[in-house]
Amino acid sequence: MATQDLLIEIGVEELPASWVKRAVEVLPALVTDALDAARLTHGTARAYGTPRRLAVLVDAVADGTPDVEEEVIGPPKSAAFEEDGRPKKAAEGFAKKNNAPVDAVFIKKTDKGEYAAVVRKEKGRDARAVVAEIASALPSRIPFAKSMRWGTGDLSFGRPIHWLVVLLGDQIIDGNWGGIAFGRTTRGHRFLSPEAIQIPTASAYLATLREAHVLADEDERRRVMVAALEKRSKAISAHVEPDEFLVYENASLVEEPFVVLGSFDERFLALPDEVIVAVMRGHQRYFALRGEASREANQKLLPKYFAIANTAIDEANVAKGNDRVLVARLKDAEFFVAEDRKKKLAERIPKLDGIVFHHKLGTVGDKVKRVGALAERLGGGPRSMEAAALAKADLVSLIVGEFPELQGLMGRWYALQEHLDAEVADAIRDQYLPKGAGDAIPATALAAALAIADRADTLVGCFGIGIVPTGSQDPFALRRATLGILRIALEGPLATDDIGSTLEAAHAGLAAQRTPFAAWDVVWPRLEDFVRARLRVILGENHPTDVVEACLAAWNLKSVRDLSKRVAALDAFRAHSAYESLTVAFKRAWNIAKDTAAAEPDPKLLDAGAEQDLWAAFGKIRTGMQACVSAGDYAGALNLVATDLRAPIDRFFTDVFVMVDDARVRENRLRMLRTIAESINAIAHLHLLGG
Repeated sequence: MATQDLLIEIGVEELPASWVKRAVEVLPALVTDALDAARLTHGTARAYGTPRRLAVLVDAVADGTPDVEEEVIGPPKSAAFEEDGRPKKAAEGFAKKNNAPVDAVFIKKTDKGEYAAVVRKEKGRDARAVVAEIASALPSRIPFAKSMRWGTGDLSFGRPIHWLVVLLGDQIIDGNWGGIAFGRTTRGHRFLSPEAIQIPTASAYLATLREAHVLADEDERRRVMVAALEKRSKAISAHVEPDEFLVYENASLVEEPFVVLGSFDERFLALPDEVIVAVMRGHQRYFALRGEASREANQKLLPKYFAIANTAIDEANVAKGNDRVLVARLKDAEFFVAEDRKKKLAERIPKLDGIVFHHKLGTVGDKVKRVGALAERLGGGPRSMEAAALAKADLVSLIVGEFPELQGLMGRWYALQEHLDAEVADAIRDQYLPKGAGDAIPATALAAALAIADRADTLVGCFGIGIVPTGSQDPFALRRATLGILRIALEGPLATDDIGSTLEAAHAGLAAQRTPFAAWDVVWPRLEDFVRARLRVILGENHPTDVVEACLAAWNLKSVRDLSKRVAALDAFRAHSAYESLTVAFKRAWNIAKDTAAAEPDPKLLDAGAEQDLWAAFGKIRTGMQACVSAGDYAGALNLVATDLRAPIDRFFTDVFVMVDDARVRENRLRMLRTIAESINAIAHLHLLGG
């Protein structure tokens, strides 16, 4: 069967970048699912998007659907026919659904009984008719955050649609959506090639638009833009401040990217670098520039920037307009910083009492008091209360009010300008670390204690008032907060890493300040499950799932470093020659004995041979194994088990029948197995390991 490429393009007024991204994500599946439902075979689908167009290109679409002749099972005989054989409504509906006369329905005997059945026959359809139906329905199926209507029609879309291109190979598909007929006419770049353009074939789509200054493939636009930024930056001996968000955002705002060099007065370089970058990034989507030497020397920003424009016409005039807007924004920032510096950070602390963190958890002022006490308990040192009080003071500054992403950064800058202790200043900034996966963690004990205390207070507080993440709902980012706590505890500078005690202390602080507050035994069960789930995420990045589960089952939710050592030791033990046989043996031992009451076996009831040998071998290593576990030497404990218990336990299960008729002997054997298994469980629950 011959095949051709299929192109569907929807031409629109400018769409927001996030809407284009979402549409491009869903378009391939929307089209291929419809093709599959129609039984029209096809190859791969790829979606493309710019602010002015959304398109999907499917290769190797068959020229028609195959004929169908298949037996279809319907309702039970009793539901389809009367006792005298006359068809009921169910039989009539079944026949109609499958395009068959009711007298074609017959009785089919199956393993489940007798059912109505029919041989459905369907003649294959021309691909053009199928594509016309799919294309006519497609615009209405694309999801948008908001849709709008225009003209006199009832149909809606993210923005008004101006043209529709639907081609199968070189053929225009006959059809329309909302009165807009399908064709092959598209539009090029709004400024550089505004005239109508004819797409000769579906496969020529990207090349045809490229000649008209439209790079429909976002990956291509991004590559072209990055290359242009690098070329222009080298020409002025500068480098672009790395920013993946700006790369994505700018590539999504244009159809062909052009780099425009702009500049601003050097006087603004007196502002903190973070402020200048935030103004460029947040308001204007500009790329900040640094001199080449500043890669190592960390020098100030250059008084220049790159903007991405959608046209190369009159770059100087574009730059002039950009400069004017940027300078106005920088003047605002300059004013905010100057006003902020009229008050010291400490003078801003009382204002935190007027900011509600949550109506059931009090104000930010209440929170910083709790955080300070907890940070001091965690080993943050004598400056914990001071750092906690100052940590949120920049939240009531003008500059952070305008640029929330500068919280912490501006607090540190203001603290240094006031000649406050450098460790306290760094803690104000680093309390927000880590911000995401792979981000750095706080380097000092003070900053680490502050970061954990802040997150723990939020986590316990939210669980205490019933705010528990479900599905995608996590308004207080509790998953990320917990991951941050665990990463700092695992990798950070604090001496303590006892998560259970930390969370209980956070609860005590909340319960003392907020009355009434949920009791610890109410909060703890759900909180424990939540923390364990996050540990599975962290440890599962580098270790097998069953190894993590086996160690989590043996862990008491105290030292996370201890848990990490268990996991690493057990993971390494997988390479030991005894690993597989021990896993099987202890899984068998636990499954047999887990319901037996915990108690030491009576040695007098143990039979000579394999049974006594196993108990003797266990007695030989028992004290040493417990000492290894107490010292956190899990590799040593596992080695003792592998060296001294492997052969005895294998022999036991080969030679001894546990479930004998004699109740005393049977119970004694089960007690022995449970005692041994529980001792091994102090290392890890080996019975949870996979085969």
